[in-house]
Amino acid sequence: MTSNSKLPMQDFGAIEAQAKATMNSWMTMQRPMFTMMTEINGRLIDQAFRVNTAWFGFMGRCIEHEIEATRRLMGCRNVNELMTTYRDVVDTAQRDVRVEVEQLSLLNRELAGETVAAFREGLEEAAQELRH
Repeated sequence: MTSNSKLPMQDFGAIEAQAKATMNSWMTMQRPMFTMMTEINGRLIDQAFRVNTAWFGFMGRCIEHEIEATRRLMGCRNVNELMTTYRDVVDTAQRDVRVEVEQLSLLNRELAGETVAAFREGLEEAAQELRH
């Protein structure tokens, strides 16, 4: 075999340097988007946690209200008392659910605004980094 089949070591060094430079350039271009997506994902996870916490709290309060309503209804001694208690239980449940749904809606709107703001900030930062 001749020496033509082997590349000199300096060529491997040049190829390695070129590969490193290419990878470095690629990482420099991708870093702003990666940073933005990491920030957005972190915020989305935090928001999902907040929504789940609010939802579980709501469901827990619903169960507590149901238990209390059952106790009140079981304590009724006649039909009139049963009807009055039942009407009060239904009115209270409707009022409580309306308030809870309003609070969940406000939370969802707030989180949607935060998400849009995170995307906007991230895109602005990414564009600024790419300009430099």
